[in-house]
Amino acid sequence: MSTMSARPASRRRQQPARLDWSLTPRGAVSGTVQGALALSAVAIGADIADLDPLIGVSATMAAATISVLTSFHAQRPPAALLYRMGCWLGAGGWLTWTMAGAGLREAVLTLLAGAGLAGGLAPLARSRKRAAAPGQELVLARTAQSAEQWQRRIQAVCRVPVTVTNVIAWPTGAGYDVHVDLPPTGATVDTIAGQSKALAAAARLPHGCGVEVLDGAHRGSVVLRVSTVNRLQERLPYPADLGTGASIYDPIGLGEFRDSSLAGICLREAATLAIGKRGSGKTNLLDVLTAGIGRCRDALVWHIDLNGGGLSQLWLTPWLEGRAPRPAVDWAAKDPEEALAMAEAAVSIVKDRKNSGAARKRAANTKLLPLDETLPELFIVVDEAAEIMKDGTATDVIRDLKAALEELQRIGRNEGGNVVVSSLRGAGGMIPVNVRKLSDVRIGMFVQDKSELDFLFEYDPGIDPADLTGPGSGFLRTDEESPRPFKAWELKPTDIEVQAVRIGQARPDLDERAQQIAGDAYANRYARMRRAFGSGSAANLPAPAPQRPLARPTPAPAASAPGTNPFEAWGGFQSPAPAAPANPFEAWGGLQIPAAPAAALDQTAPAEPARPLPEIVTRTLAAFAAARDDRMHSEPLAEALGFATPADLAEALRPYGITPMDQPFQRGGKARRGYALADVETAAERIGRGELPDAPETSA
Repeated sequence: MSTMSARPASRRRQQPARLDWSLTPRGAVSGTVQGALALSAVAIGADIADLDPLIGVSATMAAATISVLTSFHAQRPPAALLYRMGCWLGAGGWLTWTMAGAGLREAVLTLLAGAGLAGGLAPLARSRKRAAAPGQELVLARTAQSAEQWQRRIQAVCRVPVTVTNVIAWPTGAGYDVHVDLPPTGATVDTIAGQSKALAAAARLPHGCGVEVLDGAHRGSVVLRVSTVNRLQERLPYPADLGTGASIYDPIGLGEFRDSSLAGICLREAATLAIGKRGSGKTNLLDVLTAGIGRCRDALVWHIDLNGGGLSQLWLTPWLEGRAPRPAVDWAAKDPEEALAMAEAAVSIVKDRKNSGAARKRAANTKLLPLDETLPELFIVVDEAAEIMKDGTATDVIRDLKAALEELQRIGRNEGGNVVVSSLRGAGGMIPVNVRKLSDVRIGMFVQDKSELDFLFEYDPGIDPADLTGPGSGFLRTDEESPRPFKAWELKPTDIEVQAVRIGQARPDLDERAQQIAGDAYANRYARMRRAFGSGSAANLPAPAPQRPLARPTPAPAASAPGTNPFEAWGGFQSPAPAAPANPFEAWGGLQIPAAPAAALDQTAPAEPARPLPEIVTRTLAAFAAARDDRMHSEPLAEALGFATPADLAEALRPYGITPMDQPFQRGGKARRGYALADVETAAERIGRGELPDAPETSA
């Protein structure tokens, strides 16, 4: 059968080429001759029909107009446009002249002269490609076919007449970028992103591959990142050459995107939320985050894991065994009481930095507190946060812990207090809406239920669980960008121990002022961590002394009436009997009653009683509490306090150091200036410490 079909094909190849008798022009000469003959035929027909010469004028004007419009649509250069207009005007003028009664001899000579001129100027009619504007790339010949295919594909799927300007292959060979210009008809990047799954299906991409739609060089362009090889199913070991000495101002690497570029996140001002089902690689992701933050010379990692402390165990082992001078994780908690002490210490440190960091801001001429190894950022990494954050938490300690973590996320951005929250699920009952809204970095690890990702990424149309290949893969979104599939680096136990030793040797210490604010709860943490995480001989090692001795004496508690608890303000801790030499808090490793922040630092005598707050400040705090918000616009706050105008409110609060925020913010769909609860609380603390001068009381 194959032999029979091959013979006719060979005979066809041996046949001589046939002559082409079609009337298609093959050059300037043939085109000129054919045009002259066609024009002569039209003139003869018009003469036989005895048509009015005005018909020739009308036909000439119509043809010239059409020529101009088609030339502009085809983006022909000006020379080609003028040539075509000249040809139509010349031909139309000659036709009108002959219809008006020109002689045969004159008409023929004029036609020949005009045809010769048109043939000589024919090269001007060639449409040359315009030079690319600065920064605009032309489609290479080797990618022209792919560009044409994608242009047709986008037009068919998205119903948008786009122009593909470039197709660039990835260096890894795992895909390519398609650069697209949108038409000026209102189409946006969201128009294309909403059809990313349909484009992947139309392109017949393999399973695990897809199309990511990103912003282009300007608002009228997009970039389609097309993966053709499923790199998300490959194992990516943690890079061994990543040493210490990085900065929290640099991106923290998590893994790689499909195109092998770094999947990095900037955490200096960003809170993080990660979800993933059991076995999705979520704990490995937290290990990678711990290593990335720990490598920074200006950041410290604290851990909270109420599910047995498994997240911290490997990071603490080298220190527990004496192979590292300090633990890589500066503070680790596995029970609610320890976690609460940690979270409240972080909140107190952040609040103090709002005042104590003012000199740093002025020196650097910035509103964002500058951080370095002498003033590091604090990161509390919370594993299985649903045990804390879910609705209906059972105990008072858990409720207080939840409130402290939410407050730290809310007020700690500027002053270097941050939270990384992880959970098995992203449903609203497990993670509060405010925690999700305040998380600039969101990570959704491998799940099979799309609704979990929809809640996390707010129903982004580009999310498709089919893009993920299993444990270790997920979607990463930073700021307001579209989520992108990525694969996390794999950090094995031996890798964790190597990183733990490096970090323990190089990481910074908590600044001395923060240590004093955190009090004995921070100073004695190592002893409690040894008891909680140590085993065998490690658990019996004596607790080390604090790295920096705390010279602040503990003020004696004021006398109280029988049956009352003077320590009730600190959560109901029982005060020790005055003559008892033993420490009743030894069960918690020497945990002492938290010291009052900032006001009692480095004092040698008991602190003076706090000054009473002015009525206007007390009422302002009550208004924020009633509104259940940390920011309020000036108008509703003035109305709540009984002031006629926001200006009257500002005049009343200004003597106490409370002023409107510099930038407007959104509330109720409106962007206006207003007040921050943190500023009011800071002013109240300063008034209580006597730092602000007396001001006249103002009432509404």
